[in-house]
Amino acid sequence: MTPAEPPSAETSPQSVWECSLVWADLLIGLHVESLEQVRHGQLFKFSEEETALYAGVDRPLVSFLIAAALHERILGLDLSFPDAVFVSLAAPHEEGVTGTLRRSAYNALELSPDIEDQGGSSRALLMRVALASHPDDRLLWDRVRTSALTVVDTVARSTHARHTGPRHPDARSDGPYWERGSTIGDILLGEQQRREHDRLAEFWGDDH
Repeated sequence: MTPAEPPSAETSPQSVWECSLVWADLLIGLHVESLEQVRHGQLFKFSEEETALYAGVDRPLVSFLIAAALHERILGLDLSFPDAVFVSLAAPHEEGVTGTLRRSAYNALELSPDIEDQGGSSRALLMRVALASHPDDRLLWDRVRTSALTVVDTVARSTHARHTGPRHPDARSDGPYWERGSTIGDILLGEQQRREHDRLAEFWGDDH
């Protein structure tokens, strides 16, 4: 069964879980853009495995696990729906999404909502392979978990503080990327600014 598409930003997410699904998909998209820029000019920008994980059959699994980690952190920090944007991608003491994916990804999966039309089939498959004894099933879990961590870690590494909202109490602006406390809010504000720049560039490029 093909997993259902997650809610898009255009559908106005109505819950923390729907936001987590949308943000997970955004993070994968940003990671793919980063890979394309780094490998500009290369004949094959993605390996066979990367194609499967980020654009093929395994992308819904990677996206769901990232969403589960976002959701787990939002719950753990007791953030309200409006404040969910302040969830840290990476944070001191491994208290961001990267820490969850590195140390307790299965726990995040267990805490994720079991909703059929919001990734329920991906959740069921991930929970099965995570607990499987067969090496091939375990390999799928390890691949998805590692890829989810790579996505979030890569985006956090290149994200700068853009908003004035709350951060991890031990965050340091002059520290390494995992201690800066970069949040989803930083990502969203950066994307908003990029869209505004693109619109201005298009306007001034049309014979103005």
